[in-house]
Amino acid sequence: MDLLQKVILGGVAVAILLVIGYFGVQSLHLGQQVTKQQAISLVTNYLKNQNQDTIVNVTNVTPSTYPGSWHILTSVDFNATSPCPSYVSYSFDYPQYGFVYRVQNNYTSNCIIYGLQQNKSYILASAPLAIARSYNLSIPSVRNFVSTYGYGKVNVHASFYNETILNSTTYNNTWIVTYSAPSSTSSIVVALTQAGGNLITNYTIPSG
Repeated sequence: MDLLQKVILGGVAVAILLVIGYFGVQSLHLGQQVTKQQAISLVTNYLKNQNQDTIVNVTNVTPSTYPGSWHILTSVDFNATSPCPSYVSYSFDYPQYGFVYRVQNNYTSNCIIYGLQQNKSYILASAPLAIARSYNLSIPSVRNFVSTYGYGKVNVHASFYNETILNSTTYNNTWIVTYSAPSSTSSIVVALTQAGGNLITNYTIPSG
């Protein structure tokens, strides 16, 4: 056998070994058992790594229709403390489809709350929805505040109260949304009804 034949046969043997090794690794990967907690952790970390400002909540986990996988439903907040956060629901079948997700619901995008205008009894069920609604109402003090201090430097937080007193009146199921900025000596507060996102009142308070 001459040198050329030896080189060719050696190359073929290496190629065969590489193919066997590749499929062996793939089979091992596909055959791995992933626990519920491992699947939740991997999916959550993946979403958080896409955007450091992302807030991820796992809302439901059930055995997937694909054997050995988990059906994971998540709610994801992007830019949650900006005047116009986005709030989306994603579902995963992990590890069957890896980190490929389906968009189950797109609640907000570009500060538009889907369904609010069509359904007057719409429920503000999360802080991002309350924040987006408060900004979308075009309240002069809110718009002036954001314009003065800059969209990227304004921090917005929303808290839900089963019962709260505003101007000596008791309100049930209310969102309180607060706008602040590092260089501002005051904050803007907006109170909204949970049902329908209607404006109750807005006022300015000293930052403290």
